[in-house]
Amino acid sequence: MIKFFRKIRQNLLSDGETGKYLKYAAGEIILVVIGILIALQLNEWNDHRKQLKLEKEYYCRLLDDVKLDNEQIQNLLQLAEERLVASNESVRLLLNDSSKKIGIGTQVYLSGKAIYSDFEPNNSAYEDLKSGANLNIISDKSIIKALNHYFNRVEELKSIIMINGKHAVDIAFAHNDYFANGSVQASVRDGRLKNGLDEDLKESVLSFDDDLLTSQMRTRLLNESLEIVGANTRQIELYNLLLQDIGDLKEQLERKCEEK
Repeated sequence: MIKFFRKIRQNLLSDGETGKYLKYAAGEIILVVIGILIALQLNEWNDHRKQLKLEKEYYCRLLDDVKLDNEQIQNLLQLAEERLVASNESVRLLLNDSSKKIGIGTQVYLSGKAIYSDFEPNNSAYEDLKSGANLNIISDKSIIKALNHYFNRVEELKSIIMINGKHAVDIAFAHNDYFANGSVQASVRDGRLKNGLDEDLKESVLSFDDDLLTSQMRTRLLNESLEIVGANTRQIELYNLLLQDIGDLKEQLERKCEEK
């Protein structure tokens, strides 16, 4: 092709047709410029297509993280609801003077089980976006706003959840005689000592103390159990708030991930 154009130029010059040559040269320059512009346009289009593909990949990665958060919160919520049932049952037993210590201790133990569990959001895609220049890839700035709101909200509610959990744990560890409140007996029957303690020792441990709470201990445990009811109720409220935020963000990301 280059030889063809060169031959045309040479023929025009050799024939002395300078005017035609200049017109031809101008036309050739215009063709070259048009070719360059087309190449640049194609390159720009290709870069834009790659950026759109990467943007969608981030939406889908963010969606996967949010789905994992939702699953984690659902599990923590179920544990909190089970604890609330147990804490209500401990109050019910403590209001009954004939309730046995081991039954009360079991419900008190269950009412605080895993109450200090921490929620860790899955933020790998979000951190990846923030760490590089990729944040500009997200063209829908409402998504960025929603992500920032969500992770700030998580940190806010997490701190309240952990404060509630710590309060419950502090109550449990404030006792200095775990025979007196039934904790040891409950652990032998349904807790850690059930599997860790040899069978011949279990009976001896359970017979070490009677199965009745003192009036003073019953009153103390009743007050503490009511506190745990409140702590578990609050945690359930907070987990449900997190689920609402997750649901809103999940809905937005699903639309973006599914767009063609």
